Amino acid sequence: MTTKAEPDSDILDRSQGPNLSPLCEALEPLCETLESGILVIGHDGKIALCSLAMGVMVGKTPNDLLGLTMQDFNALVLPLMDDPPKLIKDNGLFPSGGAVLCEEFELARPSRTVARWIARKVRCRAYAFVAVATDITADVDLTRAYERMALTDRLTGLANRRAVEGQVQQELLRLRRYQTPVSFIMFDLDHFKNINDVHGHGAGDEVLRQVAKALSASVRETDLVSRWGGEEFLVVLPETSYSGALICAERVRARVEALGQRLGFSVTISGGVYQPGPGESMFDLLNRTDARLYEAKRAGRNRVC
Repeated sequence: MTTKAEPDSDILDRSQGPNLSPLCEALEPLCETLESGILVIGHDGKIALCSLAMGVMVGKTPNDLLGLTMQDFNALVLPLMDDPPKLIKDNGLFPSGGAVLCEEFELARPSRTVARWIARKVRCRAYAFVAVATDITADVDLTRAYERMALTDRLTGLANRRAVEGQVQQELLRLRRYQTPVSFIMFDLDHFKNINDVHGHGAGDEVLRQVAKALSASVRETDLVSRWGGEEFLVVLPETSYSGALICAERVRARVEALGQRLGFSVTISGGVYQPGPGESMFDLLNRTDARLYEAKRAGRNRVC
């Protein structure tokens, strides 16, 4: 029986005995070329092999982690998460029994990294646990970007109709359950077709962008401003009474009217305000808000009803 020479790498944990060190020596080159982080835990419960990617993910060198127990590793990693998943928070990063632990979490420190963690207990005389952590930050960022695009109006940067419909439903549920007041404002630009016809569609697009900014500047952070469609905008005002919504709507109307000085031609907006009751549906409140808007149109525009 031939004996392999002890490897030079300080990544190996030489305290694990003759069975584990040759295995670590064989796995080390593979671990160091993988983008995913790798941990191998010996039967004594200590880290015997740690890849460079795993160390980088938690802000340590592989040598820093060698010899740590699973409990030590938990104590190191959990504080790096602002909001650990319940499974990880309650049970740690390694499974009990023969189950596989699979979870995703965000490491806020040392840098914002979303990790997919898979750890399992294995039947092997040389080691007891294997854990793999894969950096999926780019995939998550791309998914979130697509989700934002699906819920955002490209021209104005406001929430689109799809996004606001979900918010309206949530506010109606809160209204029914807790009687929390909510009000809505539907705005429509006056004579917008004439702006496009006289000044061009580029000018019309700029008007929409400027009106979107005026709307956003006129509401609270908890309110939602959306482009409902065309030149219409819907504003959701949680925990706001009818009188408060009227004040907000008038503030928007005045700001939009003032845009004319900057743009060089008249821009005005009309608004309809409505506070629904607990029994009303989204269909009901939209119809009634829209009816108030057209009252303002019929009354001469550039006003709120």
